[in-house]
Amino acid sequence: MRKLLLTLAAFSMMAMVVASHEAFAKTIKNATITISLGSEVDTMDPHTTSSALATVFHRYTFDTLMHRPTGSHTMVPWAAKEMIQIDPKTIEFRMREGVKFTNGEEVDAQAVQFSLMRPLQPGFKTVQTRIFRVIDRVEVVSKWVVRVHMKSTDPGLLRRLADWGHLVPPKHYSTLSPDDAAVKPVGSGPYRLVRWQKGVEMVFEANPNYWKEDAPHVKTVRAVPIKEDGTKVAALLKREVDLINQVPAQYIPKLEAGANTRVEAVRGTRVFHLGFTHNIDSPLKDIRVRQAIAHAIDRDVIVKHVVEGRGVVANQPLHEWTEGYDAKRSWPYNYDPNKSKKLLADAGHPNGFEIDFVTADGRYTKDKEVAQSIAGMLQAVGVRVRFQPVVWKRFVDTFRGRVNPGAKPFVYYIGYGNGTGDSDAALSAVAACNGAWSAYCDPEIDKALDATASTVDLKKRAAIFEDITQRLAKDAAHIMLWQEDSVYGLQKDIVWNVRNDDRVYAWELDRR
Repeated sequence: MRKLLLTLAAFSMMAMVVASHEAFAKTIKNATITISLGSEVDTMDPHTTSSALATVFHRYTFDTLMHRPTGSHTMVPWAAKEMIQIDPKTIEFRMREGVKFTNGEEVDAQAVQFSLMRPLQPGFKTVQTRIFRVIDRVEVVSKWVVRVHMKSTDPGLLRRLADWGHLVPPKHYSTLSPDDAAVKPVGSGPYRLVRWQKGVEMVFEANPNYWKEDAPHVKTVRAVPIKEDGTKVAALLKREVDLINQVPAQYIPKLEAGANTRVEAVRGTRVFHLGFTHNIDSPLKDIRVRQAIAHAIDRDVIVKHVVEGRGVVANQPLHEWTEGYDAKRSWPYNYDPNKSKKLLADAGHPNGFEIDFVTADGRYTKDKEVAQSIAGMLQAVGVRVRFQPVVWKRFVDTFRGRVNPGAKPFVYYIGYGNGTGDSDAALSAVAACNGAWSAYCDPEIDKALDATASTVDLKKRAAIFEDITQRLAKDAAHIMLWQEDSVYGLQKDIVWNVRNDDRVYAWELDRR
């Protein structure tokens, strides 16, 4: 409890710091910054998805109650001017009086109540249910004060409120159709979406009435989807775009030598793995087959040669800024093709087998090349994959379609960017029975995750997370691969403090 009180005291101090920094004069430059983060977001309804890319763009138009100003480490109140922990299961938020959504509705306690409970409504189509499963009810104390009552103590909820729980105007969204909610966002954030031409561009314009007086800095931010690495780099060199992400190593020297470009890099939070459709009858349901696949993959080759050293081998689904991360953890499946072949034979597949292999194309750093490398390694031991690189929307549709009658089994390559820094959110997403990006289900792991939500002692929580990652490895639930460096290319006149959480927030960008 002492640790919890110290943590809460720190939050209170940060709340005061935020308040003291709101005295800057607002100046919005009549300038445009164009960015390309590869793929295009699939929806602007903030309560339906949990993908990292959507989380980035949702923050352009919507506010959240909490915020991480420098990445995964610290948090401060954001849309709320103050956060107070009333007791271990009750959090009070005091809102900024007079702040309004762009449609004129007020960002008050009623708005918070509606927004946090919207993804928990029966029948609402969303993947965020697990994220907010600890919330019991949201109480409106007064017009500007709201309390979140939890079913149990959950130290991770505040972190999740920095990425999700976006605030929306209740009157407007209570009558909005799902189709309109997906393409016509209305929030209180630093920008408004004024144009969205699918596959071409999203155009955001600064909200002149944004509550934070020193933001945003520039009037217009354009987001253009360019999935091909070479095309993206060429666009930066031609000054057609101002910021790109996931720069492959071979392009770095060219950008560093460019007259107007520079490169910024930091160890990122995105961890990549190979996943299996555990729910569909196939050879993948045999642990020996999954172990064979694990032994067939040379992860060092992927890191050293395919992504050219811009990352590290990953031995667990957590990263170093999360609870339960163990820097000494080893991966139990060393690269051993002969052992892989023996395991396949023992499982009844001496001549191997065929399986679909689905990966996103243009979503992640060298995603197609990494997946091709994995496909070759699997082919070498007899696992003949039908390689299917697809656009992100098609990947999402295929992944979600795994539960449909008659769905075919497949192996998939995916990265989870746990910028939230919350181990519960990460493990729930990729390993829980109803996780947003999980094709795996072990009820005992779900119970363990629920246990962490009610565990205040940080050492005990970390031990539970460590045990979960160990059990996942033992079952070869996923094949852990690598953790990327976040490498950005920028024009030299763009001002931005690079974050380690895979987030490019528009209001943090400026132009000299």
